[in-house]
Amino acid sequence: MIVYEKEDAFILIAQHDHARVSGDLVSAWRNEMFLSEDRREDLNYAAYEHDSSWIQLDRIPLWNDAAQSPFSFRDFPGNIRFVFYTKGLDKVEETNAYAALLGSILYTTLAEKFRNEDTIDFVEHEFSRQSAIIERLNVNVKLLQMHVKALLLCDELSLFVCMEQPGTPRREYEWFANGFSYWFGESEQATLIADWKDDRTILLDPFPFQKEVETKLPYKEVSKSDAEQYGISEAYQRAHTREYTLKFVAG
Repeated sequence: MIVYEKEDAFILIAQHDHARVSGDLVSAWRNEMFLSEDRREDLNYAAYEHDSSWIQLDRIPLWNDAAQSPFSFRDFPGNIRFVFYTKGLDKVEETNAYAALLGSILYTTLAEKFRNEDTIDFVEHEFSRQSAIIERLNVNVKLLQMHVKALLLCDELSLFVCMEQPGTPRREYEWFANGFSYWFGESEQATLIADWKDDRTILLDPFPFQKEVETKLPYKEVSKSDAEQYGISEAYQRAHTREYTLKFVAG
């Protein structure tokens, strides 16, 4: 679950809904920025499904007593989440091994950032999965690296629109105030900047997509009074699903 707090409510966004935004972005990526058009459909599928591991976890949100807010993906207990990560990747691999490879690399990249006793077994298991798929599919590793970087960028751009109230100035973001790592320019690595033009439009510079990308983001707003009265799980079930329409445009 992605969670941010308002004065009198919590905004909760399911991880799989956030992944749909990532998928819409990846699907619009300019082909000429890759080495070839090989495995584009696999990449798109990976983007849409990369957080399917969270579907069951997000059905019933849990309360974090220490933070006095719902658990989010940032603080959800690792000993639970990594079990579901593995199950989700297993399921994706049954349908599309290359997509599972991309999802596995994305998860291990994130897990390595906060490596602890909960991540060690998961990371080692996923490294074995990655090696086996690369060998079995005879993967073009250089193209794979490009796909991973595009997927990671689109995942982060989706987090940008999910983690704070739409329209929040970029300087107020903990993670993205200085922009996003961008490997597709003329130099080896540069920075992509995202800013809100208004509360429904995001400006990107540079712009890596074929056209403006319009997407929809479902969310629930759970009042703090309902969370206190009913508990977060029932309050979440009672809340109506709402939806933002968002547009990514060239800055």
